[in-house]
Amino acid sequence: MTKQIPEAAPPELSRLFHMAALDEAPQQRLEITATAAERTALADRYALLSLDALAAQLTVRREAAGEIVVTGDLQAEVVQECVVTLEPVRESVASPFEQRYTQRPDAPSGDLDIGPGDAEPPEPVAGDTIDLGELVGQFLALSINPYPRAPDADAEAARYQADRGRDGPFAALAALRERDQS
Repeated sequence: MTKQIPEAAPPELSRLFHMAALDEAPQQRLEITATAAERTALADRYALLSLDALAAQLTVRREAAGEIVVTGDLQAEVVQECVVTLEPVRESVASPFEQRYTQRPDAPSGDLDIGPGDAEPPEPVAGDTIDLGELVGQFLALSINPYPRAPDADAEAARYQADRGRDGPFAALAALRERDQS
């Protein structure tokens, strides 16, 4: 019996870049703007209430050593739940990024030990395309605030802490102790 390996789901945002374009010009500039359907799918992927805008300006270039370098700036408008109040929190995201690729078959792959000061090795490319849309989606995930807070979240957290002391698991024992001491 052969075991079927499930196919990976297609990325929510996909823009294939054919590396043959770098043969014509060693540097290419592109812009990616996500459609409403792509933004909705990415919002679901990253557990956002909504992703109202997503755009990125990219530069793809081939370096003398043969590596392909993608640099970019992404801008997004996200709405997430506050980690304290669960209210919607709207935030603007703006983030530069860089990713290196290589087509060399001897490129390191798998688990690597990378120290804090070490440069990350280039990603190996299988085939002749790079999915720049998926790259933008991944850097969006890295740029989103992991702990969004509403403007009144600090006051709500302080109120919760004050109430917690009165209603905590040992509140009844503390009341009995106070009664016995009086």
